[in-house]
Amino acid sequence: MGVQRYTLPSGAVRYRARVKSHGREVAARVFERKADAVAWEQDQRRRLRLGEWIDPRRGQVPLSVVATDWLGSRSSVKRRTRESDESAWRNYIAPRFGNWPVASITAAEVSGWVGSLVARGLAPSTATRALATLRSVLAFAVADARVQHNVAASVRKPTSGRARREGQALTLDELAKLMEACQGQYRDVVPVLALAGLRWGELAGLRVGDLVSVPGPGLRLRRAVLAGGGGGALYVDTLKNNRARTVPLVVALVPIVDRWSADKASDAWLFHAPEGGPLRESNWKRSVRWSVATAAAGLQGFRVHDLRH
Repeated sequence: MGVQRYTLPSGAVRYRARVKSHGREVAARVFERKADAVAWEQDQRRRLRLGEWIDPRRGQVPLSVVATDWLGSRSSVKRRTRESDESAWRNYIAPRFGNWPVASITAAEVSGWVGSLVARGLAPSTATRALATLRSVLAFAVADARVQHNVAASVRKPTSGRARREGQALTLDELAKLMEACQGQYRDVVPVLALAGLRWGELAGLRVGDLVSVPGPGLRLRRAVLAGGGGGALYVDTLKNNRARTVPLVVALVPIVDRWSADKASDAWLFHAPEGGPLRESNWKRSVRWSVATAAAGLQGFRVHDLRH
């Protein structure tokens, strides 16, 4: 048996359990009770026999080390997803668990952390996103044989707080009032977003060559133009779900896209920015005076994304 009894200078008795594999000590732990030492030693031997044993020393590295390796492994995911993960780690997870040994994190600690995020005013959706990121980091730790279980997997996501905002659908009369209230030539974007049901990134990613005529006038959506985290530089990305699709153009939109595509090369942006290149949503809103226009149309707080509804 790999359990040894010894006495401390204070007179207290301790029991050291040792586990060996192929003649080499691979784990050791000290207990106050012999029964606990024996149970631990037997459990470690059982795991060795079944191939489930994990070196306890691998779980002593800080979670930040595991997170760095995990983030480095995510080069194949979409850029916006990667930026969301990096933001959740930097702002919410690292300040709490970054320096903790990965094996020391418990489900109770994770649950308390999620509750503290909501208590300090974060939206439940933001706390849920942070929890999802932590779950992924710990799942990576399990796959890397640093811990046996993902303690965050059983933690429930927050359900209290603000309800998710529902999209607001316009009537045709409301849409006409909103377009009329917008300023300049870029008001044309409003009916295209609304009547073709496009997300902003899909509209910004349209090129002249994406116009199709068979079986009828339409737009072939192949890409999205998005802004980096925090309103950073624009970049071209694949569509949501990575699936191209074609949307038909109602009669009212045909003259608009014809006007914006006239005398342009097929690889030119359909709705180009004043200085060239794709449109940025924040600049477009300033150009058409979006907040003033929505208020004038009786749609205070109406979002650009709501147009697709």
